[in-house]
Amino acid sequence: MARWLVALLVVGLAACDDGGSTTPPDAARGLDAGVQPDAAPPPDARVDAAGPARDAEPDAAEDAGRPPLLDASPPLPPPVAAGDQRAPRTWRFARGLIHMHSVHSHDACDGDPKPDGQPNAPCLARFRAAICQDRFDFLLLTDHPASFDDVPMEEALLHADGDTWVEGPDGPIANRVACPDGRSVLLAAGSEGDLMPVLFERKPPAGNIRDASPEGVARLREFGALVFQAHTERFAAEELAPLGLDGIEIYNLHANLDPRGELQQLPEILPDLVEWIGAGQQYGGPHPDYSFLAAFRENPRALAAWDGLTQQTRILGFAGSDIHENLPPLVRPSDGDRIDSYRRLGSWFSNYILVEAGETLEPATVKAALRAGRLFVAFDVWGPPTGFDFHATHPDGRLLEMGAEEAFVRGIRLEVRPPVVPPGATVDVLLRRVTAEGAFTVEQASGPISFEAAAPGVYRVEVRITPGHLRDALGPWADRFLREVTWIYANPIYLR
Repeated sequence: MARWLVALLVVGLAACDDGGSTTPPDAARGLDAGVQPDAAPPPDARVDAAGPARDAEPDAAEDAGRPPLLDASPPLPPPVAAGDQRAPRTWRFARGLIHMHSVHSHDACDGDPKPDGQPNAPCLARFRAAICQDRFDFLLLTDHPASFDDVPMEEALLHADGDTWVEGPDGPIANRVACPDGRSVLLAAGSEGDLMPVLFERKPPAGNIRDASPEGVARLREFGALVFQAHTERFAAEELAPLGLDGIEIYNLHANLDPRGELQQLPEILPDLVEWIGAGQQYGGPHPDYSFLAAFRENPRALAAWDGLTQQTRILGFAGSDIHENLPPLVRPSDGDRIDSYRRLGSWFSNYILVEAGETLEPATVKAALRAGRLFVAFDVWGPPTGFDFHATHPDGRLLEMGAEEAFVRGIRLEVRPPVVPPGATVDVLLRRVTAEGAFTVEQASGPISFEAAAPGVYRVEVRITPGHLRDALGPWADRFLREVTWIYANPIYLR
């Protein structure tokens, strides 16, 4: 694969924007449910997917413009459903995406989201199939204002026959998307402009999503929204602090590939992408779903903004998927799915929230978990985070979950349990203390951590993994690409 071809591919991904924002541009996923308490689940525990997002074959006109498909790779197993994973105490995991684009974003669906004024039916069908196949519990849409402002709430929620409305006082506030296997995905409306409000209970008037001011944030909350900031790699903490946001992105794939701004990770990543995609197309290389190994890097500027903001307030950190299905078809991977499909990119990473076991997942349930900070980011492509736990115990016997804020006293103990580790992989668990001087590792282990906090601070957890369990899947490219990568970012416990 020629270097210029891959460069065009990644620049196309980086070019996705918010529709005219005024913000300055600056073998293991097959590991299954983990129901056994201290061991990787058996390989025969897999559950078949409801059907791949690429079930429908492209028509001849669409296929004519694509590169030829080489020998097909069998599809990888889908991510393990959150409900089949072990969660701590009385909680269960619910897994979802935040920051997603549909036919109501002007730059989605290869730039043609509404041919002849109607939703692009094949693109919408791929979207619906993907969120079912990837086994999400919830999905927070963030369509661009240029399109979102023009549609009523009912249309923004992508309701179709078989779906179920979730009603609020003034009409529908969410949609339960029906999946072929009998499950459903809770889908709520939001928008990405200069701000990124999610979980609207009523649609705001046009123009509100572009007012990145404290007053603009307050107005959006009047419509039931939590107000987030996307593309945090473009900002410093002091720029965001006055807004009073509810949360920020601490990871977005675009930051790895964006040729603009200060981060400039693309020169480092491009050689890896050139080799990976070239190997897959020409030499029967590793499965394209694992190509995330070539692209992934941490977003240090976004993490620094998050750490800076936590010194002043509680603020949620989450991963933004930002999927549009709009890259030019320069590469057709060996599994037949497009490189930027909703299905593929959705399987790479997600946000896990803690909700009460047995509680029905409602918009208010999701909103409460996000407000409380009971969320961790997991890169599912390395394996399911079954068994992960981060909490604190107070000397008076109380349990403090992720997101809790408490006055510091002697005797508070921070407890971390890493996920079940895939056989052949190794993990590094980092307990980080964040102060005004930055983030520092105060305890590091390959297994559980129990640490008594000696001083006030914002304490958060990172779990890193060297995915040696992928060695057979990577074949001769294993030595080139196997390295330590992030598996989990957990929201902090604040000891003031």
